Amino acid sequence: MTAPDDAIAAAWVRGEEGALEQAYHRWGGLVHGLARRAVGADSADDVSQQVFVSAWRGRATYDPSQGPLGAWLVGITRRRIADHLRARPRLAEVPADPATLEPERGEWSEMDRDDLLAVYEELERIGDPQRRIVLLAHVQGLTHPEIAELVQLPLGTVKSHLTRTIARLRTRMGGDR
Repeated sequence: MTAPDDAIAAAWVRGEEGALEQAYHRWGGLVHGLARRAVGADSADDVSQQVFVSAWRGRATYDPSQGPLGAWLVGITRRRIADHLRARPRLAEVPADPATLEPERGEWSEMDRDDLLAVYEELERIGDPQRRIVLLAHVQGLTHPEIAELVQLPLGTVKSHLTRTIARLRTRMGGDR
């Protein structure tokens, strides 16, 4: 079982042995998913590795009072993705599979990458269980009853979390998506 987010962040700040592994276990999937959608499956591993190497080397710049470690890692992910895209030759081929650029289903499939990254960053700030419920519904496309069963919460609670979190994201993102 993964340590709580604040425990991982505290270990990260102290530079404890195992903190990088715990952070990777907790947020590696998010970082890799963002990288995969932005730069394609072929480059996602490299970008993800760059994110965690950069984050670990720059861990002294992380300030837990400014936000959660996951949001900080998403910010680094955004910069590494931008670096990767700038470094690509101008005439590089666009990945042939459009599914590598966008979520497979859900209302976010029409968003551009910058907006999608901003949403993920906000979700990291919001935290669980709301973050998980929104991702299960709008990225993985699960139904409300499927989510309720998976997260072991009543269906009404899942629906309430989802409605409030989407409204909160719309307000924070400054638009009606």
